[in-house]
Amino acid sequence: GTNGRKKKTLWLTEVAMGSNNATEITGFVDDLMNEKDGLNNRETFGFVEKVSWFSDYSFDSFKVGTYVPHENEVWSSTLFFPFGQLSPVGERFFSHCGSSVLV
Repeated sequence: GTNGRKKKTLWLTEVAMGSNNATEITGFVDDLMNEKDGLNNRETFGFVEKVSWFSDYSFDSFKVGTYVPHENEVWSSTLFFPFGQLSPVGERFFSHCGSSVLV
């Protein structure tokens, strides 16, 4: 910072995509985290210090922009299957986090 002020950083918490389609969600993760123009581009997004994924096996859908979910539609953003294995979304998310995350 300037004049003795601390540099501000941002933590993104509860990040997820409104969908229950793993292919769509893994694409969202790639777009969000890629090194060219996503959050892993530290030159552009160096102020983003942490990213926390909202991992839930099933949660109620809600209106996002112009998308209105169907009655009783639920979404999933889980990083893990019930017995601890990584889901396709978990594999993709952690692949962008560096090797030290899963050690």
